[in-house]
Amino acid sequence: MNDHSGPAPVPNKRVLRMMHRLSLACALAGLAVIIGGFIVLSSAVFDEMNASANLVIPGGSAVMSDDEFIRSVLPVVGAAGIIHLAGVIAGFVGRKHAEERVEFGRCALGVGVNAFFLGCAGIIPAAGIVSDPVGLVLLFAVCGAAVLSMCVSLFERFFSSAGARSVGVGVAGLLVMGGALLVGLFTMLGEITSTPEDSFLLGMFVVIAFVVVSVPVGIAQLTGLIMGIRAQRCADSEDEQALATWGIVLNGSLCLCLLFLPLVVLASTS
Repeated sequence: MNDHSGPAPVPNKRVLRMMHRLSLACALAGLAVIIGGFIVLSSAVFDEMNASANLVIPGGSAVMSDDEFIRSVLPVVGAAGIIHLAGVIAGFVGRKHAEERVEFGRCALGVGVNAFFLGCAGIIPAAGIVSDPVGLVLLFAVCGAAVLSMCVSLFERFFSSAGARSVGVGVAGLLVMGGALLVGLFTMLGEITSTPEDSFLLGMFVVIAFVVVSVPVGIAQLTGLIMGIRAQRCADSEDEQALATWGIVLNGSLCLCLLFLPLVVLASTS
Protein backbone atom coordinates (compact mmCIF):
# COMPACT_ATOMS: atom_id res chain seq x y z
CA MET A 1 0.00 0.00 0.00
CA ASN A 2 2.80 2.41 0.85
CA ASP A 3 4.47 1.81 -2.50
CA HIS A 4 1.33 2.84 -4.36
CA SER A 5 0.23 5.75 -2.18
CA GLY A 6 3.60 7.54 -2.03
CA PRO A 7 4.23 8.60 -5.63
CA ALA A 8 0.54 9.20 -6.46
CA PRO A 9 0.65 13.04 -6.38
CA VAL A 10 3.62 13.18 -8.78
CA PRO A 11 1.77 12.25 -11.98
CA ASN A 12 -1.07 14.59 -10.96
CA LYS A 13 1.35 17.52 -10.82
CA ARG A 14 2.83 16.46 -14.13
CA VAL A 15 -0.61 16.30 -15.74
CA LEU A 16 -1.52 19.64 -14.16
CA ARG A 17 1.54 21.39 -15.61
CA MET A 18 0.99 19.83 -19.01
CA MET A 19 -2.71 20.74 -19.13
CA HIS A 20 -2.06 24.30 -17.93
CA ARG A 21 0.60 24.88 -20.56
CA LEU A 22 -1.55 23.25 -23.24
CA SER A 23 -4.51 25.45 -22.35
CA LEU A 24 -2.49 28.66 -22.58
CA ALA A 25 -0.79 27.46 -25.77
CA CYS A 26 -4.22 26.79 -27.31
CA ALA A 27 -5.33 30.30 -26.36
CA LEU A 28 -2.34 31.87 -28.12
CA ALA A 29 -2.50 29.52 -31.11
CA GLY A 30 -6.23 30.07 -31.65
CA LEU A 31 -5.85 33.83 -31.44
CA ALA A 32 -2.94 33.67 -33.89
CA VAL A 33 -5.11 31.67 -36.33
CA ILE A 34 -7.88 34.31 -36.17
CA ILE A 35 -5.47 37.23 -36.65
CA GLY A 36 -3.54 35.44 -39.37
CA GLY A 37 -6.75 34.48 -41.15
CA PHE A 38 -7.90 38.10 -41.09
CA ILE A 39 -4.60 39.29 -42.55
CA VAL A 40 -4.68 36.69 -45.33
CA LEU A 41 -8.35 37.32 -46.13
CA SER A 42 -8.00 41.09 -46.13
CA SER A 43 -4.92 40.87 -48.37
CA ALA A 44 -6.85 38.71 -50.84
CA VAL A 45 -9.82 41.10 -50.79
CA PHE A 46 -7.72 44.21 -51.42
CA ASP A 47 -5.69 42.46 -54.14
CA GLU A 48 -8.92 41.54 -55.90
CA MET A 49 -10.21 45.09 -55.52
CA ASN A 50 -7.02 46.48 -57.06
CA ALA A 51 -7.08 43.94 -59.88
CA SER A 52 -10.67 44.80 -60.80
CA ALA A 53 -10.36 48.56 -60.27
CA ASN A 54 -10.65 49.24 -64.01
CA LEU A 55 -13.67 46.96 -64.37
CA VAL A 56 -15.95 48.45 -61.73
CA ILE A 57 -19.61 48.55 -62.78
CA PRO A 58 -21.83 51.11 -61.01
CA GLY A 59 -24.25 49.33 -58.72
CA GLY A 60 -22.38 46.05 -59.00
CA SER A 61 -19.03 46.67 -57.36
CA ALA A 62 -19.22 43.93 -54.72
CA VAL A 63 -15.97 41.99 -54.39
CA MET A 64 -17.77 38.93 -53.00
CA SER A 65 -21.24 38.05 -51.84
CA ASP A 66 -22.24 37.38 -48.24
CA ASP A 67 -22.19 33.63 -48.87
CA GLU A 68 -18.69 33.82 -50.33
CA PHE A 69 -17.51 35.86 -47.36
CA ILE A 70 -18.91 33.31 -44.90
CA ARG A 71 -17.31 30.43 -46.82
CA SER A 72 -13.96 32.22 -46.76
CA VAL A 73 -14.19 32.89 -43.01
CA LEU A 74 -15.47 29.48 -41.90
CA PRO A 75 -12.13 27.60 -42.27
CA VAL A 76 -10.41 30.22 -40.11
CA VAL A 77 -12.97 30.33 -37.32
CA GLY A 78 -13.46 26.56 -37.53
CA ALA A 79 -9.77 25.87 -36.96
CA ALA A 80 -9.58 28.51 -34.21
CA GLY A 81 -12.73 27.14 -32.57
CA ILE A 82 -11.33 23.61 -32.44
CA ILE A 83 -8.09 24.89 -30.91
CA HIS A 84 -9.90 26.96 -28.27
CA LEU A 85 -12.24 24.05 -27.47
CA ALA A 86 -9.17 21.90 -26.85
CA GLY A 87 -7.86 24.65 -24.56
CA VAL A 88 -11.10 24.70 -22.56
CA ILE A 89 -11.00 20.92 -22.16
CA ALA A 90 -7.34 21.05 -21.11
CA GLY A 91 -8.18 23.69 -18.49
CA PHE A 92 -10.97 21.56 -17.05
CA VAL A 93 -8.69 18.51 -16.94
CA GLY A 94 -6.07 20.57 -15.11
CA ARG A 95 -8.74 21.77 -12.66
CA LYS A 96 -9.32 18.18 -11.53
CA HIS A 97 -5.65 17.88 -10.51
CA ALA A 98 -5.28 21.38 -9.02
CA GLU A 99 -4.77 21.61 -5.28
CA GLU A 100 -3.23 25.01 -4.56
CA ARG A 101 -4.87 28.35 -5.21
CA VAL A 102 -2.26 29.42 -7.75
CA GLU A 103 -2.93 26.26 -9.75
CA PHE A 104 -6.66 26.98 -9.76
CA GLY A 105 -5.91 30.50 -10.97
CA ARG A 106 -3.83 29.28 -13.89
CA CYS A 107 -6.50 26.82 -14.94
CA ALA A 108 -9.17 29.53 -14.64
CA LEU A 109 -7.12 31.79 -16.91
CA GLY A 110 -6.80 29.08 -19.55
CA VAL A 111 -10.49 28.15 -19.44
CA GLY A 112 -11.67 31.78 -19.46
CA VAL A 113 -9.51 32.96 -22.36
CA ASN A 114 -10.27 29.93 -24.52
CA ALA A 115 -14.00 30.03 -23.74
CA PHE A 116 -14.22 33.70 -24.66
CA PHE A 117 -12.39 33.36 -27.96
CA LEU A 118 -14.39 30.22 -28.72
CA GLY A 119 -17.50 32.40 -28.54
CA CYS A 120 -15.67 35.04 -30.57
CA ALA A 121 -14.99 32.48 -33.31
CA GLY A 122 -18.67 31.56 -33.34
CA ILE A 123 -19.80 35.17 -33.77
CA ILE A 124 -17.28 36.28 -36.41
CA PRO A 125 -19.00 34.56 -39.40
CA ALA A 126 -22.05 36.76 -38.83
CA ALA A 127 -19.96 39.93 -38.60
CA GLY A 128 -19.98 40.58 -42.34
CA ILE A 129 -23.69 40.06 -42.94
CA VAL A 130 -25.28 41.74 -39.91
CA SER A 131 -26.09 45.39 -40.49
CA ASP A 132 -25.69 46.32 -36.82
CA PRO A 133 -22.07 45.82 -35.71
CA VAL A 134 -22.82 47.73 -32.50
CA GLY A 135 -25.10 44.90 -31.45
CA LEU A 136 -22.40 42.36 -32.24
CA VAL A 137 -19.80 44.27 -30.28
CA LEU A 138 -22.12 44.63 -27.29
CA LEU A 139 -22.65 40.88 -27.50
CA PHE A 140 -18.97 40.51 -26.65
CA ALA A 141 -19.53 42.46 -23.45
CA VAL A 142 -22.25 39.99 -22.50
CA CYS A 143 -19.97 37.10 -23.53
CA GLY A 144 -17.15 38.45 -21.36
CA ALA A 145 -19.46 38.82 -18.35
CA ALA A 146 -20.77 35.28 -18.87
CA VAL A 147 -17.27 33.81 -19.09
CA LEU A 148 -16.19 35.69 -15.96
CA SER A 149 -19.26 34.46 -14.07
CA MET A 150 -18.58 30.89 -15.22
CA CYS A 151 -14.97 31.04 -14.08
CA VAL A 152 -15.92 32.53 -10.71
CA SER A 153 -18.45 29.73 -10.22
CA LEU A 154 -16.18 26.88 -11.35
CA PHE A 155 -13.00 28.20 -9.72
CA GLU A 156 -14.54 29.54 -6.54
CA ARG A 157 -11.46 28.66 -4.51
CA PHE A 158 -9.32 31.09 -6.50
CA PHE A 159 -11.90 33.90 -6.68
CA SER A 160 -12.65 33.79 -2.96
CA SER A 161 -10.93 37.13 -2.34
CA ALA A 162 -11.55 40.65 -3.64
CA GLY A 163 -8.04 40.83 -5.11
CA ALA A 164 -8.63 37.74 -7.25
CA ARG A 165 -11.99 39.07 -8.40
CA SER A 166 -10.32 42.36 -9.31
CA VAL A 167 -7.80 40.47 -11.47
CA GLY A 168 -10.67 38.54 -13.07
CA VAL A 169 -12.50 41.75 -13.97
CA GLY A 170 -9.30 43.18 -15.47
CA VAL A 171 -8.64 40.11 -17.63
CA ALA A 172 -12.30 40.00 -18.72
CA GLY A 173 -12.18 43.66 -19.75
CA LEU A 174 -8.99 43.09 -21.72
CA LEU A 175 -10.61 40.15 -23.52
CA VAL A 176 -13.77 42.09 -24.32
CA MET A 177 -11.83 44.99 -25.83
CA GLY A 178 -9.70 42.60 -27.88
CA GLY A 179 -12.78 40.72 -29.04
CA ALA A 180 -14.54 43.98 -29.90
CA LEU A 181 -11.58 45.01 -32.04
CA LEU A 182 -11.56 41.64 -33.84
CA VAL A 183 -15.28 41.62 -34.56
CA GLY A 184 -15.09 45.24 -35.69
CA LEU A 185 -12.32 44.45 -38.16
CA PHE A 186 -14.17 41.45 -39.58
CA THR A 187 -17.36 43.50 -39.82
CA MET A 188 -15.56 46.22 -41.73
CA LEU A 189 -13.94 43.67 -44.03
CA GLY A 190 -17.26 41.94 -44.67
CA GLU A 191 -18.96 45.21 -45.56
CA ILE A 192 -16.06 46.33 -47.76
CA THR A 193 -16.40 43.15 -49.82
CA SER A 194 -20.03 43.99 -50.61
CA THR A 195 -19.90 47.81 -50.71
CA PRO A 196 -16.29 48.95 -51.23
CA GLU A 197 -17.38 52.51 -52.09
CA ASP A 198 -18.53 53.05 -48.47
CA SER A 199 -15.36 51.75 -46.82
CA PHE A 200 -14.58 55.04 -45.02
CA LEU A 201 -18.05 55.33 -43.52
CA LEU A 202 -17.96 51.67 -42.53
CA GLY A 203 -14.61 52.15 -40.85
CA MET A 204 -15.97 55.08 -38.86
CA PHE A 205 -19.02 53.01 -37.92
CA VAL A 206 -16.75 50.29 -36.53
CA VAL A 207 -14.77 52.88 -34.57
CA ILE A 208 -18.01 54.23 -33.10
CA ALA A 209 -19.06 50.70 -32.17
CA PHE A 210 -15.71 50.19 -30.47
CA VAL A 211 -16.25 53.38 -28.47
CA VAL A 212 -19.78 52.28 -27.51
CA VAL A 213 -18.57 49.01 -26.03
CA SER A 214 -15.92 50.88 -24.07
CA VAL A 215 -18.64 52.42 -21.86
CA PRO A 216 -19.82 49.23 -20.07
CA VAL A 217 -16.26 47.90 -20.08
CA GLY A 218 -15.03 51.15 -18.53
CA ILE A 219 -17.62 50.88 -15.76
CA ALA A 220 -16.52 47.31 -15.08
CA GLN A 221 -12.84 48.31 -15.02
CA LEU A 222 -13.54 51.16 -12.61
CA THR A 223 -15.36 48.71 -10.35
CA GLY A 224 -12.42 46.31 -10.58
CA LEU A 225 -10.01 49.14 -9.76
CA ILE A 226 -11.97 50.05 -6.63
CA MET A 227 -12.07 46.37 -5.63
CA GLY A 228 -8.31 46.12 -6.08
CA ILE A 229 -7.61 49.22 -3.97
CA ARG A 230 -9.84 47.95 -1.16
CA ALA A 231 -8.29 44.49 -1.37
CA GLN A 232 -4.77 45.93 -1.10
CA ARG A 233 -5.71 47.88 2.01
CA CYS A 234 -7.24 44.79 3.65
CA ALA A 235 -4.64 42.27 2.42
CA ASP A 236 -3.50 39.89 5.16
CA SER A 237 -0.81 38.08 3.17
CA GLU A 238 1.74 38.69 0.44
CA ASP A 239 -0.26 36.62 -2.04
CA GLU A 240 -3.38 38.70 -1.46
CA GLN A 241 -1.39 41.90 -1.80
CA ALA A 242 0.16 40.67 -5.07
CA LEU A 243 -3.28 39.81 -6.48
CA ALA A 244 -4.64 43.19 -5.47
CA THR A 245 -1.66 44.93 -7.10
CA TRP A 246 -2.20 43.03 -10.34
CA GLY A 247 -5.89 43.97 -10.23
CA ILE A 248 -5.02 47.66 -9.78
CA VAL A 249 -2.48 47.56 -12.63
CA LEU A 250 -4.82 45.77 -15.07
CA ASN A 251 -7.94 47.78 -14.33
CA GLY A 252 -6.10 51.08 -13.96
CA SER A 253 -4.31 50.67 -17.30
CA LEU A 254 -7.54 49.78 -19.09
CA CYS A 255 -9.35 52.72 -17.48
CA LEU A 256 -6.69 55.08 -18.82
CA CYS A 257 -6.88 53.50 -22.27
CA LEU A 258 -10.67 53.81 -22.35
CA LEU A 259 -10.45 57.39 -21.09
CA PHE A 260 -8.16 58.48 -23.91
CA LEU A 261 -9.87 56.36 -26.61
CA PRO A 262 -12.52 59.02 -27.48
CA LEU A 263 -9.76 61.63 -27.74
CA VAL A 264 -7.82 59.45 -30.17
CA VAL A 265 -10.97 58.90 -32.27
CA LEU A 266 -11.71 62.65 -32.36
CA ALA A 267 -8.11 63.42 -33.32
CA SER A 268 -8.19 60.86 -36.14
CA THR A 269 -11.41 62.28 -37.59
CA SER A 270 -10.47 65.95 -37.35
